[in-house]
Amino acid sequence: MRDGAGEGAPIRVFAYVFFPAGGIGRYTSEWATAMNGQPGVEVTLLCGSDFAWKASDAYSVWDGLRPLSHPIPPIRRARFLRGQFVNPLRAVRYAAREGAGVLHFATVNHLSSPLWQRALERAEMKVTATVHDVQRRKAILHRRWETRQLTAFYRYADALFVHSDQQRDELVAFAGVDAARVHVVPHGPYAYAPPAADVRTLRRRYGLPEVGQVALCFGQLRDQKNLDGLLDAVALRRLPVHLFVAGNAPNGHRPHRHYVERAEALGLAERVTFLPRYIPDEEVGDLFTASDWVALPYRSDFTSQSGVLNVAVQYHRPVLVSEAPVLRETVAQCDIGVVAESNEPEALARGVERLMERVAQEDPFAFEQYRARNSWAENARRSRAVFEELVGVRGRT
Repeated sequence: MRDGAGEGAPIRVFAYVFFPAGGIGRYTSEWATAMNGQPGVEVTLLCGSDFAWKASDAYSVWDGLRPLSHPIPPIRRARFLRGQFVNPLRAVRYAAREGAGVLHFATVNHLSSPLWQRALERAEMKVTATVHDVQRRKAILHRRWETRQLTAFYRYADALFVHSDQQRDELVAFAGVDAARVHVVPHGPYAYAPPAADVRTLRRRYGLPEVGQVALCFGQLRDQKNLDGLLDAVALRRLPVHLFVAGNAPNGHRPHRHYVERAEALGLAERVTFLPRYIPDEEVGDLFTASDWVALPYRSDFTSQSGVLNVAVQYHRPVLVSEAPVLRETVAQCDIGVVAESNEPEALARGVERLMERVAQEDPFAFEQYRARNSWAENARRSRAVFEELVGVRGRT
């Protein structure tokens, strides 16, 4: 039985977040902050003791999930696998015990969903989820099993939230979900600290050229982010841009050394600066301020919204995008950069040239328009409307 909350009481939304840090964790923290600014909604995050944003005073926290973090990789991997089974079940039981009106999954542990979905069936609450990535590109244990469980959860949920029309269409096609249960909500910009110094000082600090354009490639160096393609494009036309690559390569993807060797082989060793380490939050503003624009030449199998794009907007840095469908849709709807025709080196090179020309001309980009259309407040407003529909609440202002 899944009846939801009674009319007149605040809607109690319990949001389950599996990861202790990273893009999904930050998104969920921002979302919960905005949701608790809405009338008639109370959000509690269900997380582990290692959740990076649990000290926030903008929302309530229950940190009873098993933590994942550990400095020793084998132990960290074991905790990750154990958490796939233990944590969603703990979240379901706690939310049911506390009388949640909605249990919202910021993360879907599809590997173990038959286990915790049975517990959901016995709970009197609605079930929703934010779908950052419709499909899983890498399996944890067994792809066919995991795909079957993921699609089953999508069909089971009362409502699903995505960040673009493209994702909505993909979700309907992939899982056979009723389109009426899929809701598009914006991904708001991320605010970090202001830069610690001026552009010239920052460029000296990182060993960047003081003259000429610098393009930032920021975040984890995943294969689908296509740094190889960007290097090929710059080398193809000997484009007068300096690439600033900041971030580590995660396990299972090409290592950092691969890109260093690739740049050397293409004759770009003096045109690329690598910062192969974790970037703390307080340093993020320095990297974006030291750069002129942000490169997001992601492949078509990158189907989620980009947190990096939403940091770039915050610092008024235009973006280059290519085949990633959600990013193409985003830039097409709001002029915050340039869309390359494809990931082919020649097409990417033309895209880089167009963006560099616009930056050199100090062309105004629609950053404020983007921020107005894609605010956390608008995300929360749309999300609240869905929650009210699910639990039978009407007319809140």
